[in-house]
Amino acid sequence: MRLGLKADSLRERLADWLNLAPQPIAHAFFGMMAARTVMAGERLGVYAALAESSATVEELAARLKLSPEGTRALLEALEACETVERKRGRYRMADRARRWLDPRSPQYVGGFLDFNYTQWEWWGHLEDAVRTGEPVDIHRFAPDDPRWNTYIHAMHQMARQSAPEVARAIPLPRGARQVLDLGGAHGWFAAELCRHHRGLKATVLDLEGSVRVGREIIARAGLTHVVTHREGDILSSELGGPYDGVLLFQVLHHLTPAQNVALLRRVRTALTHKGTLAVLEYLREDADKPATSAPLLGLHYFLTSKAAAYTPAEMEGFLDDAGFHIETAQPVRNIPLQTLIIARPE
Repeated sequence: MRLGLKADSLRERLADWLNLAPQPIAHAFFGMMAARTVMAGERLGVYAALAESSATVEELAARLKLSPEGTRALLEALEACETVERKRGRYRMADRARRWLDPRSPQYVGGFLDFNYTQWEWWGHLEDAVRTGEPVDIHRFAPDDPRWNTYIHAMHQMARQSAPEVARAIPLPRGARQVLDLGGAHGWFAAELCRHHRGLKATVLDLEGSVRVGREIIARAGLTHVVTHREGDILSSELGGPYDGVLLFQVLHHLTPAQNVALLRRVRTALTHKGTLAVLEYLREDADKPATSAPLLGLHYFLTSKAAAYTPAEMEGFLDDAGFHIETAQPVRNIPLQTLIIARPE
């Protein structure tokens, strides 16, 4: 039986290599099924339950109030997705998945999986956005819209993966006292930076819906004495200052080139002479380089804010036009495709 399975797998790979199998179906049909299967494992409580103890299909179905037939089919699919594993008729969380899907883990990303239901809804508008040029515009929801909660908590879970690494890589002037985190939402990057610099305090400027959730996250972590949230629009609100550092993390891809240059010029005036600007972004390759998953992120940015994933050359142009020079640019190891750029005023 195993030889047969291996042979089938080999035939599938050979058919793909020779372009005998319709790859678009693999992307659309199986990609859709895998995504929704992994999401359902979180939404239905499977991961949390199996993180506590292994279970048979019947035990898990009874514990989660699910149908045994549906539970069996879902567990088999989750096993194929390598989030759970089976031994002697009992299911448990896969060892590699436990780090990410056990709610007790500091690297837990279940909230991001749950947020994918919201993103799934957004992607349902892709064709209209491409046809009309009008995005979903996810940053214009009412402040009390529940989608802010899932959105910001998902971003917080992602930030926890890379914040220690990123904070260590940001050089602030000696004796730095104040940093500004523009569009920082959860404020976790600013909080991590404050942990690395004694006496440093941070202000997070963001939209009201984002700030409401971010304040709760910082309060729950007991960090309100170092991180303060302020409501406002980063494109029009007074920035204040002078600051020893400004963080612009995952913001510029939501803006047009003209908006980016205008914002960066305002940031330059808000910085001290030796202040540090730290930009964290997904950057797509230049046109003459092979494509990766970054173009898919670029389409996501267009769908959600009518912007784009920019190339390193474009990012350098924005900073140069605004009066900054780049000191370093380095990839972030813990989250693929992210680049941390350190720049200072000319």
